Amino acid sequence: MTAGSGNWNNPTWTMSSDRLFEHTDQRLVDHLKQLDGSSMVAQLVSLPTLFAYEHFVQEPARVGRISDVHRGTWDFRITFSLDPSVPPIAPPLMESLYPALGIHRLEKHRTHWAVKDIDLAAVLRTAGIIPTPQLLPQARPPKVFISYSWDSPEHSQWVASLAAYLRQRGIDAILDQWHVSPGEDLGLFMERSVRESDRVLLVCSENYVEKAARRRGGVGYEHMMVTGELLRNVETSKFIPVVRQSAHPPVLPAEFNSRMYINLTDSASYSTELEKLVQALHNVPRPIPPIGPNPYTA
Repeated sequence: MTAGSGNWNNPTWTMSSDRLFEHTDQRLVDHLKQLDGSSMVAQLVSLPTLFAYEHFVQEPARVGRISDVHRGTWDFRITFSLDPSVPPIAPPLMESLYPALGIHRLEKHRTHWAVKDIDLAAVLRTAGIIPTPQLLPQARPPKVFISYSWDSPEHSQWVASLAAYLRQRGIDAILDQWHVSPGEDLGLFMERSVRESDRVLLVCSENYVEKAARRRGGVGYEHMMVTGELLRNVETSKFIPVVRQSAHPPVLPAEFNSRMYINLTDSASYSTELEKLVQALHNVPRPIPPIGPNPYTA
């Protein structure tokens, strides 16, 4: 349950740790808290999940699965996927389901994460929302780390806008502007992000390419890790250069000179290139026309 408008339109959600297991039967709380961290996460991600809004946010609830839980010092972040087979549940219908779902009237006014001993699929089927007696697991959203240089406030905002767009398109974009808190170790964040992400976008401004070549600053540190992975697996497609620069032709880090890149410099082709990037991150194959018959055979 969240108070943030549009929170369920993104692949991740962050909440204060003290809201975990509010409005949850104490028996379930005791069971979950006796598990170690990995076992608790495994139990939670095995459950179908209802993503609802507080009462004053008149937006539809959704159904899906949590795929990952990252717990910080004061908060935790969940990664989730919505189930496309379950339609959005409009607020009036959601309100009518509260008793069957074991949701107390006070819960709809409180951001929290509760665990209920309820058969969610059965409730949805009885309400005519789904035709089947079960809810299937969902694929984890692709996790994508964005590496860039702090060239200017305008460039940093451009990168943040790109990351926000990717998140709206179902991609778990990881960005230092959002995911690093004061006092955190930046080097550790970079190492973990490059290692754990499915893909890494290298936003190649001229300044980024120069810093990568000279191994300067955070860009240089990240690029050393990228180079190490390329040496271990030269055929990897994990790293995608994204060009934003005035140079013609574009300049790339030496290791990527022969690689296909996405060019987001030109406003005329921006939309086409951006859609190509989204498809690549979701591993959507490009359609290939079928081969027709040989016109010269009898």
